[in-house]
Amino acid sequence: MPKAITRARAGGAPPLTRDIVGIHIKFTVNTPDGLRRVIFELRKEVDDTTVKWTINFQLFERAKKTDPFGDALVDLEVEVDSKLNDKAEAMADNGMTKRQARHTIGKAADTAKDPAADVSVKKATVQDTLDK
Repeated sequence: MPKAITRARAGGAPPLTRDIVGIHIKFTVNTPDGLRRVIFELRKEVDDTTVKWTINFQLFERAKKTDPFGDALVDLEVEVDSKLNDKAEAMADNGMTKRQARHTIGKAADTAKDPAADVSVKKATVQDTLDK
């Protein structure tokens, strides 16, 4: 359901209604040593009856700080469980917390990069960022 914001206009003009039909926020998280970067994009799409949040998670690494980051080692698209919609909304409104950033650059990145981990486990660990 879109959030409708209605405001009365001065001079008796009809009220304005603003419907939020989408949000797209991009967080960039770097390790202190500068060797790992995660791009965590959070998107909200709203139609008449449905709110859908998705995360695009990209992991980049380099050997030295002076090297450029190359192509993403990991690029995951994660559809957020609707039970976490409020947490996704909170992150979109308030930004990523330090705990969420640590999880993103640490456990989520390590799991997403692990060739032995199942894709569903990788996506679940990335989604867990919202719960931190």
